[in-house]
Amino acid sequence: MLHVRQPLFAVPRRGGSKPGNRRNINWHREAGAMLLVTDYFNDGATHSPKEFRRRFRMNKELLLKIVHGAREYDKYFMAKKYCTSLWGFTSIQKCTAAICCLAYGAPQDTANDYLWMAESTCTETLYRFC
Repeated sequence: MLHVRQPLFAVPRRGGSKPGNRRNINWHREAGAMLLVTDYFNDGATHSPKEFRRRFRMNKELLLKIVHGAREYDKYFMAKKYCTSLWGFTSIQKCTAAICCLAYGAPQDTANDYLWMAESTCTETLYRFC
């Protein structure tokens, strides 16, 4: 008869996913980025420069300079590919969320409506932007 020995110091198994927990929310980051770019930043943008200035309280060139400056200052504003092979939020999405919160004094959960960004991500972005 063979006797199988158990290791003396067995590493406890981690919890992992448990039945009944909520699933992750798919925020459709790529669709939010494409919507933002086609509405405001493409050559044939949906909204005019006048509407851009009214919404962001600055012209497009200044906003793009701010985005490039934030990207050079902090690597958080770079778009990253996660281990799930999905892309994170782009630098334009992150800076737009922070600037809109600052310009309008709006709460962070309003970025969910247009940019499809969670409140926690928007709060982190606003903190790093400031």
